Amino acid sequence: MYIEYFPLVMNALFTKVGNKEDANDICQEVFILLYEKFDEVLNVRKWLFGTLRYVTCRYYEQKSKNREQIDRLFDDIALTFTNGFRDTRIIINEAIEKADMSEEEKLIFDYIAVYNYSYSNVGDILGLSKRQIGYKFIKIVNGILEYLKVNHGIESIEELL
Repeated sequence: MYIEYFPLVMNALFTKVGNKEDANDICQEVFILLYEKFDEVLNVRKWLFGTLRYVTCRYYEQKSKNREQIDRLFDDIALTFTNGFRDTRIIINEAIEKADMSEEEKLIFDYIAVYNYSYSNVGDILGLSKRQIGYKFIKIVNGILEYLKVNHGIESIEELL
């Protein structure tokens, strides 16, 4: 269950609380509770959905956070659990917008990362060499990763998945 649901729970927590350390602490507590109550759980996904909010509220109450602030974190929690990658896409799109990319760089990123074009295909479309596209794509990805590291504490793309 942990292997299957950890990415979903961690992604939901991180996008809601915006702090990697808090998200890790809360996630750990959620899975410890799942372990302790596993025999009683009929639907793991629904149980995680219900427990996530409870554990997060309890965690932040212990840290003296405002209950209203906690409630705002989970306004659209159902959407997160319906589509676990929804918030990941939002964070990546935010990074792309904030990374100060040119229109050409955005096209390169979209063609390669979204539409799965090869460097050669993108080079043909934009009139650049395969090597130029490869260099620009790596520069773009590094810019996105730097933004994610500085603003969200994310060291690698895998942490979002």
